[in-house]
Amino acid sequence: RRSEQRRLLSSFTGSCDSDLLKFNQLKFRKKKLKFCKSHIHDWGLFAMEPIAADEMVIEYVGQNIRQVIADMREKRYEDEGIGSSYMFRVDHDTIIDATKCGNFARFIN
Repeated sequence: RRSEQRRLLSSFTGSCDSDLLKFNQLKFRKKKLKFCKSHIHDWGLFAMEPIAADEMVIEYVGQNIRQVIADMREKRYEDEGIGSSYMFRVDHDTIIDATKCGNFARFIN
């Protein structure tokens, strides 16, 4: 079920305004997580139960972008006064930007 949802989400390349992207893995995660203030970096996501090394905790959701777009957005976010941007590099060509349209996964420290 989870792999089918990931396949469907990855096949969709639209904007974050889509209902499909709003429907994320938070409803299907199996691990209990807590979102609250962190001593490490402002906000954090904390595990409320033991998690093995090979278990999925939560899927990092956002927009898939290229490096050139990530550089432009990082500058724009800085100009807009957004203190933190939440970009995760998947590989050499792909970055997931969860700054404005992500889920709680962006708060994992």
